Amino acid sequence: MRLILTSLMLVISLLLLNGYSQCQPRRSTPQAVEAIAMGPREIRVHWNPVPGALRYTIIRDGARMDMAAASPYIDNSCEPGRTYRYSVAVVNGSASLIVSRPYSERTFDTLPDRTKCDLLIVGATSAGVAAAITAARYGMDAILIEETRRLGGMPVNGLGATDIRRQEHSSGLFEEFRLKVKEIYGGNATGFNYEPRVAHQAMKEILWIACGATATSGRPGLRVYRQVRPVKVKMRGSDISEVVCEELPAGRRVVFEPKFVIDATECGDVAAWAGAPFRVGRESRSKREPHAGHLFYDRANDRPLPGSTGKGDKRVQAYAYLMTVKDYGPGADKTIPKPPGYGKSKYEHAPKWELSWAVGSGKLPGGKFEVNQHPHGSDLQSVNYRYPVGTYAERRRVEELYKNHDLGYLYYLQTEEGHRSLGLSDDDYRDTDNWPSLLYIREARRFESDVVLDEADITYSRRVTRPDAIGLGDYPMDSHAVQPKTDWSTGDLGEGEFYLPQYSPWHQAPYHAMVPKRVDNVWVPTAVSATHVAYGTLRLEPVRMHFGEAAGIAAYLCLRHGVTPRTVPIRQIQAELVKRSSGSQAIPARDGIGNSGASRNASYLYFFPDLPPDTPKSKPIQWLGARGFFPSAEPTERTAASGQTASPFKPNDPVTAGEAARLLSRLAGRGPGSRSIVVQTGAESSAPLTRAAAANLVARFIGIGPKRGAHHYADAPPGHAAYSAAEALFAISIDSRLWDYEKAFAPEGKFFFRPDQPVTRAQFAQLVYFAHEFIGPLWEDYPADQHEIAVK
Repeated sequence: MRLILTSLMLVISLLLLNGYSQCQPRRSTPQAVEAIAMGPREIRVHWNPVPGALRYTIIRDGARMDMAAASPYIDNSCEPGRTYRYSVAVVNGSASLIVSRPYSERTFDTLPDRTKCDLLIVGATSAGVAAAITAARYGMDAILIEETRRLGGMPVNGLGATDIRRQEHSSGLFEEFRLKVKEIYGGNATGFNYEPRVAHQAMKEILWIACGATATSGRPGLRVYRQVRPVKVKMRGSDISEVVCEELPAGRRVVFEPKFVIDATECGDVAAWAGAPFRVGRESRSKREPHAGHLFYDRANDRPLPGSTGKGDKRVQAYAYLMTVKDYGPGADKTIPKPPGYGKSKYEHAPKWELSWAVGSGKLPGGKFEVNQHPHGSDLQSVNYRYPVGTYAERRRVEELYKNHDLGYLYYLQTEEGHRSLGLSDDDYRDTDNWPSLLYIREARRFESDVVLDEADITYSRRVTRPDAIGLGDYPMDSHAVQPKTDWSTGDLGEGEFYLPQYSPWHQAPYHAMVPKRVDNVWVPTAVSATHVAYGTLRLEPVRMHFGEAAGIAAYLCLRHGVTPRTVPIRQIQAELVKRSSGSQAIPARDGIGNSGASRNASYLYFFPDLPPDTPKSKPIQWLGARGFFPSAEPTERTAASGQTASPFKPNDPVTAGEAARLLSRLAGRGPGSRSIVVQTGAESSAPLTRAAAANLVARFIGIGPKRGAHHYADAPPGHAAYSAAEALFAISIDSRLWDYEKAFAPEGKFFFRPDQPVTRAQFAQLVYFAHEFIGPLWEDYPADQHEIAVK
């Protein structure tokens, strides 16, 4: 009884505590609360001090733990591999508690010397985290390893201004991440701009829930090992059989024995050690790649300048640390010590702070800025050429050069320009001295697959469609300079720099670009197959998350059905991507109609501005759109905005006889023994198609008839003009419920066909989609889906 009363009092106290916190001024609530796991048994809880606060109470999983006078609070009572939720409460003068929003964190899992798993994901980049979340939702026995303590790649390491031109192009797991950021901020936040701390919080909240979904259901689930990096691989034929790693900082060797590997890192060491061929540097100029090779590019006038040889080389575009800084206000002095190697001449050609990229485009919530200035500023050219293939020691040396250079830029802003109130954000990267863990590796290795995307593939992407699309790319092809700029009288931004919005329409991201040659159990969702120029639009975080999500789905399908990354049917990956519900603890994701999938936000396979993913019938339209059934027109002129336009689908417009004939003619060439035919509708091409005419057209096209004695439609009985075709479609499970749902039911167990009602474009698209299931393979890809398809 005493225990029950004690528990009841605790529940009442917490309810009163939470209720009281809702009515308190937000300025009194602890802000920027963050929990950071330091190992298997330690989590440190940070928060910003609250003016006038006497003390703070730490709340873990809803229960009061301890009191603290200041941040951080060190919790040493944790268990390995367990997720905790922390809040911080202010105790004010009247002993009232004002509680912060909770923050979820998971302690490090205990790392065995040798571990078998179905899937090993190397690198917690945005692609790696997307793959891990996906694998967890499908209940896979998966492991994610990461060299640092931060999970999520560049969004959690300073890249806080999302590289996407049109917000409506956001989809899939990136959209889920965006909505989580929006939820954390509340108010009018869009979720496209975020502080590193908040991005990390969003990534971890999604990831830890996914971990729990499998770990508590009797399966091994997803395990995450931080501060672990690969050192070598062992092969069994063309498969990776072992990945040998070291646990940092002790250097203890551990071995993973995976069935499949997703190398999600920028440098792709694991895939390279396995023998997958790759490229580093730049290809030579060609007709398909007019911006390739050695180039001085005048962006304002869209032309190469004298001295541009177009010759290919091994040079790599500049890297940088994306510092997060904020202005601490008048009178504040955040001047840092002069960094080693500082010289003001390295920065004097950068624009003034007020005109910098950070102020113009890099504004983040909380009065912060993403610093990403080039060619003078945070970029440093030519010191990174060996980084993609270098040893860990060589990479650490290069990273130290970049850190000193970028701190030098901040020191320059503070001392030469007088912005002493600018300083590193004090509530980001609290466990690494307010400095990001990851260098922004804009490009390293690029692995070769059966498809190598080049500049023309992006520029003229409207001329083809990619049946293996797994998402959209939406950012200009670009490259930062590869050599320091020395002549400031010219119109370029350094040799190798270009930015090509007028040549970069939104485009489909193809699955096969992340399946490298010569290795049979590996995906590379970050270092995908492309030339240097084309990679400039594939390296952005939303696209990397598309590749990661698709790799996670592909791994699940490969394990479940005994196929390989190269032979897994793309149409099955796409069927999972276009679902609008994600796996949960109660119901893990599973392939097939009616089951949940990878994300609660469907991915785009093609883009129609009037057809968001939650639109009814969007799934068949997306599938057909990826295969060129409803192509967007190519831009008539090349401007920065023209390539972003897309043709509307107009789902509720009646389909015309001419369009119906065109769609069926296109379908005719897809099945085995494909043929080219002309479909005759017997009607004027501009005339709307009725349901009776559509049924007759499709039934004749497929070559099917009704079952003997069939009578399912009250308004299309035997003898009616629509009877034969309507019943023929019914026999292959296509009936009026497809369009009318519950309104299709008629008295006496019959259905209404409504033969004279016009068929909408969305309804006919759905009819064509189901018709293709009848004439083609039910699980494998159509032969036409193996390559890009020319738009006719």
